[in-house]
This record gives sequence, C-alpha cells and structure tokens, in this order.
Amino acid sequence: MRHVAARVRFALLATAALVAGGRGVAAQTLPQLPVGKTSTGQVSERAPTIYRFTAPSAGVLSVAVRADADVTIKVTDEDGQVLPDGVADVDLWGNAGNEQVLVPLPERGDYRVHIAMYGRGSAAMDIGAGWIAMPGFARPSDADGRPSRATVLEVGQSHEDALDTDAGDVWDWFAITPATSGALTVIVRGVNDASPDLAIELYTAGDLSEYVVRSDDDLQGNVTNESATIDVTAGQKIYIRVLGATGDARGPYRIASSLIE
Repeated sequence: MRHVAARVRFALLATAALVAGGRGVAAQTLPQLPVGKTSTGQVSERAPTIYRFTAPSAGVLSVAVRADADVTIKVTDEDGQVLPDGVADVDLWGNAGNEQVLVPLPERGDYRVHIAMYGRGSAAMDIGAGWIAMPGFARPSDADGRPSRATVLEVGQSHEDALDTDAGDVWDWFAITPATSGALTVIVRGVNDASPDLAIELYTAGDLSEYVVRSDDDLQGNVTNESATIDVTAGQKIYIRVLGATGDARGPYRIASSLIE
C-alpha cells in the first residue's frame, strides 16, 4: 500500500508542474540531466524537481538519486506520460532516500525525469545518470501512442482500432471534447474472437500523469468489454487511453461514447 500511495501522491505533485506550463515547464528552463556524472540538487513537497534529457537514439537511461529524505523517481515523455517501467520507489538497501530506475527509451527525442518528495518538507539530493545508446531497441513510432497524437473522436462516434504490443503499438490515445456538460461514458467492445483483454483510462487535459477513472471489469464476462464514466463540462477535453489489461495486447476493438446531459 505504501508504494501505491507514493505513486498517487507523486502523480498529484507532478501534475502541478505539468499544468503550470501546458505540456510542462518550458524545456529551456529545465536543468539538464547530469549524464555520466553526479550533481547536487534540492527537492520540495511543493512540486517535483524536473530534469530534461534528449535521447539521440533509442537506448537505456539509468537514474540514481541519494537524498536526505524519502523520494521517488518518474521518467516521462514530453507529454508527461509515464514510460513503461518509469517509476521507482524501491528504497535501496532499506534507505528511503536511495532510488534508482532503469528505463528503455524506444525512440529519440525529449524526456523528463521527475524527482519528488514522498512526504512533507524538502531534501538535499545527489543525482546522476547513465546513458547507453542502443539503436536496436528502437520501436516503430506509434501514431497515437501519446496524448499529443491522440485520435480525435466526436461524442457518439464509433471507431475501430487495434493494439499490437509486439509491433510497438502498446496503447492508443483518443480525445473527446463534449459540446455540453454532463456524464460522458466511454465504452470498448470486441470486434471478433481475436479481440484482446483491455482496460480503459480517462484523463483530464491538464492531468496526464494519473487517470481519473479506470475500467478493467470484463463486462458480461468478456475481457474486451469495458465502460468508464466521467462528469464533464462543456468544452472540456477528455483523453482516453486504451491498453492491454495485462500489459500485452494484440487484436482489434471498437470504441464509442455517449453523453447524458
């Protein structure tokens, strides 16, 4: 339970920083991640300390932190989306201030490393990172794999799509902006017997670090069937992520929505 609470608290802190600058604090104002060396820093309960890293290719990024208090690490893309295996709260050797994360980066581009307090107060820290370029780790670029690349849907529209984890299509992002206020319900259904075990998550436009609603209920005993509802105001953009419930998914599905005013 401690680690679950840490992730939730960390997500809320990260959200404040992300919202402050739209897609995050402007890249030029963020300190560079110290790769191949260590540097000192400070982290506060008010907001995470964020570093930027530009990957020249696919590869593996490692980050280590030694702090005076309990901290956590999160690695995200530019949109603030947490990367697979991108959260660390391991308390190395039983010390809550010792953290390390090892994350494969699937493509070149800009990434963010967030260091946050687990509890109250502030702490001094040492941070260091390592980078191994591994072009062979590159995954095909996913056209709808980030919120900024989300497929735009209209309320009531039905859309068929598919996931293929082996091909790099790990999840799909969609965006809906209702014209009126009410309760927005998003559903996914199977297309055929090859449809995978799915989960759906709903996010608000200002908070891409933690879902508001998640469904992995396997409605009517069908592992593809999911439904999630969120209250919305007119003009509010809602993001939907469709992903494999167990992290691995291959096959087609259909997504649709409705709004009750």
